[in-house]
Amino acid sequence: MTGFLAAQLFAPLALTATTALGLLIWILHKGDLCPGQKRRISDGLMSVWAVFGLALMLSVEASAPPFMLWLGGASLVAGLAAIVYQARLQGKRSLALSWHWPALVLAVIYGVCVLFRVGPAAVLMAGAGGCVFAHLIMVRAKHRLQAFNVLLPLAGIGCSLGLLVYLLVQTLWLQSDASAVFSAEPLIPLFAQVCAAILFGSIIWLLPLLRKQQTKPPVVAVAALLILGGLTVGRGIIWQLSVNIS
Repeated sequence: MTGFLAAQLFAPLALTATTALGLLIWILHKGDLCPGQKRRISDGLMSVWAVFGLALMLSVEASAPPFMLWLGGASLVAGLAAIVYQARLQGKRSLALSWHWPALVLAVIYGVCVLFRVGPAAVLMAGAGGCVFAHLIMVRAKHRLQAFNVLLPLAGIGCSLGLLVYLLVQTLWLQSDASAVFSAEPLIPLFAQVCAAILFGSIIWLLPLLRKQQTKPPVVAVAALLILGGLTVGRGIIWQLSVNIS
């Protein structure tokens, strides 16, 4: 795997995992959940840390600064320690949220570092990926907070469409810049791929809501794969734009 491909992958995955972690812990804190739902959602945090760990490994290949690697590693160790300790609890018991705060704080700082590396578009990437991933974990946990079956898709799709607008504006601006030494034409096929992935993913994600049906995990999983794929290609466009605009 080349460093460029690793750089494309690690930023969307890190932002997705960090945002999903923050959303899920906030829902555990504020949501009216029974002990069983709390335990299932808390167990779902293992998936978040798995994605975060994958992003951390890719960041090594992408030549991320050492302090980011140490910060990400500390976040991962703290998060997995809480998950492993919770697994020892019997029945529907779950750890107090205070056990998750240290890992969350470290992960958020790590996410902010990634944001500065990627630029303003990272906020939209984090919103899109984090919402769809958090929704997938909640649906798999059989949650009963029906409002989030509406709020998370709308917020995630709004961020996805915002990213498309951002990429379109940046590409058109580069194309119209007479002093630019780089043509935007090679980016057009990539932009088409991002549009297709995000639009199809958004439609699939919205189908249960439009049909007034119960949201199923496979539906959200397909939407998550498409949207994360679009974010990965979009990250490549952002990198090329940043190199040539600067």
